[in-house]
Amino acid sequence: MAKHTTLKRGQLLKYIGKRWKNLNISRDSFIKFLGYDGSGFADVWVEYQGRLLFLSLKEVELAV
Repeated sequence: MAKHTTLKRGQLLKYIGKRWKNLNISRDSFIKFLGYDGSGFADVWVEYQGRLLFLSLKEVELAV
């Protein structure tokens, strides 16, 4: 996703990044945007299945 895309709290996103060993996000699942990191808007805080995650903006896209 572009760095200057404006997201609103609660907006639904999809994870498009690489798989992590302890992170299993289905490509069909939605994650909820919580907010930007304070430095540069390149990273975001999201919620997935009750877990708080810190992801790069490059790893998410808008859910349609």
